[in-house]
Amino acid sequence: MNSTLKKTLIISAAALAAAAVAVAAVLVILKAGSRAADARLDNPPSSSSSAVQAVSSEPPAPVDNGIRLVISSPEKSVISVTAPEFTFSGTSDREEPLTVNGTAIERTEDGSFTYSVNLNVGKNVFAFEHKGETKTYTVNYRYVIIESYSPSKAQTYPSGATLVVNVKARKGSAVTATFNGSTQNLTVANNSNDEKSDFISFNGVFELPKDNAQDINLGKIVFKATHAGKSESFSSGAITCKKSDIIVDYDPKATPTGGKYMNVGSGCIAEIVGETAETFDGNVSAASLKNGSVDWSRPTNNYLPCGTVDYSSPNPVIYESGSVKNEYVTLRAGYRVYKQTRDKPNTGYKQITKQYIGTLPDHNEIKAAVIENGDTHTVLTVNTDWKAPFYFDLLPQAYANPSTQNYNVSSVTFRYIDITFCYATVFEGEIAIPEDNPLFERAEIIKNMNAGGTAVRDYTLRLFLKKQGAFYGWDCAYNKDNKDVQLVFTFLNPRKITAADNEYGFNLNGAKILIDVGHGGRDGGAAGLGSFANSYCEKVANLKLAEKIKAELEKTGAKVIMTRTGDTTSSTFDKISILKREKPDYCIAVHHNSSVNGGAKGFGAYYSNAFSKKPSEFVLAQTKATPLYSDFIFNWHYYFMCRITTCPVVLTENGFMSNSSDFSIIRNDAKNTEKAKAITRGIVDHFRSIQ
Repeated sequence: MNSTLKKTLIISAAALAAAAVAVAAVLVILKAGSRAADARLDNPPSSSSSAVQAVSSEPPAPVDNGIRLVISSPEKSVISVTAPEFTFSGTSDREEPLTVNGTAIERTEDGSFTYSVNLNVGKNVFAFEHKGETKTYTVNYRYVIIESYSPSKAQTYPSGATLVVNVKARKGSAVTATFNGSTQNLTVANNSNDEKSDFISFNGVFELPKDNAQDINLGKIVFKATHAGKSESFSSGAITCKKSDIIVDYDPKATPTGGKYMNVGSGCIAEIVGETAETFDGNVSAASLKNGSVDWSRPTNNYLPCGTVDYSSPNPVIYESGSVKNEYVTLRAGYRVYKQTRDKPNTGYKQITKQYIGTLPDHNEIKAAVIENGDTHTVLTVNTDWKAPFYFDLLPQAYANPSTQNYNVSSVTFRYIDITFCYATVFEGEIAIPEDNPLFERAEIIKNMNAGGTAVRDYTLRLFLKKQGAFYGWDCAYNKDNKDVQLVFTFLNPRKITAADNEYGFNLNGAKILIDVGHGGRDGGAAGLGSFANSYCEKVANLKLAEKIKAELEKTGAKVIMTRTGDTTSSTFDKISILKREKPDYCIAVHHNSSVNGGAKGFGAYYSNAFSKKPSEFVLAQTKATPLYSDFIFNWHYYFMCRITTCPVVLTENGFMSNSSDFSIIRNDAKNTEKAKAITRGIVDHFRSIQ
């Protein structure tokens, strides 16, 4: 080995040895220092102790205090909300950073925090990081366009049923329902007037298949609403249409009501015990009644007289909305009738039908009796085996849009009357119309056929009018003679009038006119304004105007009857009794309107039956000719009095009690006289038109 290299290696080895000794000394010192950490040093530190101080000046390792991130709200890591803002809350270690999606969160001295954030529509993810731990939350924000919809669950409906759909969606939405290959634009429901809510109801109607031989799964209903550029959709459960249990059926073309016999059993009988019974569509489910859209009689339905019997469902169909609850009995003939109904404005109920166990004949034989001319009415009498239901139609007549419950009539087009006798297998004899009959020119008996060309168990009697639209009202009754069952129809004849030199130019020659004075007694109607809230409420205004109309009509020679002449309560059943007893030629109903909108004003004229349209137009036209009103309302409406069939009925709303300008007119005696004269001229115009 080279001597120089050997020397170098010796020196290096010595250096390494010295270094090793130094390190060992430091370790000894550190160990000793650790043992004496709590001892008090009386002497100043030596050079070796200074070395120890230099080492212990490094930052101490963090001490875990056990405080962790706790999210108290929300409780779950994945949630769904409908509000655009969401707030997290919880606690953490104040001494350590807390971030959400990289953004620091401010906390209180105790480490608690709340964190609010505006959400995007859809999925929102939030990652909280604290002390090396990450907690992730997902908030799904739904911008609510559809608040509710029905039907929502799986439902089963009878064959041929009317399925009413309802969606509660944001105001201004475009709403559709797609079902069984058809898409409908839903329309705003008539009762959607809640100004405090952002949501309103939209309705539509689907007709289910008829005469299906087996149950049909029609799939789901897809509801879709679009608002402010956003859309939302939901689906119902599966909709099943049950197989048809038709006992007999008839051709819808022969009987345009589209009614159908229903399988309701064969032991429970329903009998009409009220003076008369309104009929409602029978092919509806209890579910479809819940939104109220089919809880009323249509002008295409007819009344059934006291004594009518039919097999019925043993259990009632129930409509319930808020405090209102109606029970219906479903008849085999395809009608619904009230089991009992409220005697408005009384609080009690009147029995309309009674039910009992029994057996009815399986057919009905009709025998023509006679059609007679009377001074005021044409009378048709037919003999029947039993007091079976029937259908009554004015045809042909088009309505604006029955699927949306709009029964406005653009023009009166009917030319004949169809009376379809249920369960009839025989129609004997002929109906001979007297040549001088003021209403009808001829009669035809139709044996109804089904689509296959075979006869079914009912007959239709068709009575042709002498001129289009020349029909003025009807009533009917089963007699109480147990020997022979007779169904008697009374058709109102046109009243003859003569010219006169009074201010109206005509003498009504004793025409009987009923004035229905709205409200009365404990039913005050709409309140008056301000200090007149009670002293001049609607019942007062109605009577004052009715008295003036009566005085004007009497100038024409008319005989005038009023439903009340003082502050008395007159129920709906009282009014039906008056109409049936008096058999008037015309009825004018006097009311005054009201609205939460103080700007609403003007005169309104309403009708229900097609033959009341023209009389309503005459009153409206004469009222328009006065300077009293600037706003006018004219349309079909489901008011009780309008539904009466015994004569033309015009319901008037003579200004708004809630409008200051209208209310000043309502309280003005001279202007009430002017109104009464205009209404009288409109009534006279009706009688002139039917000559």
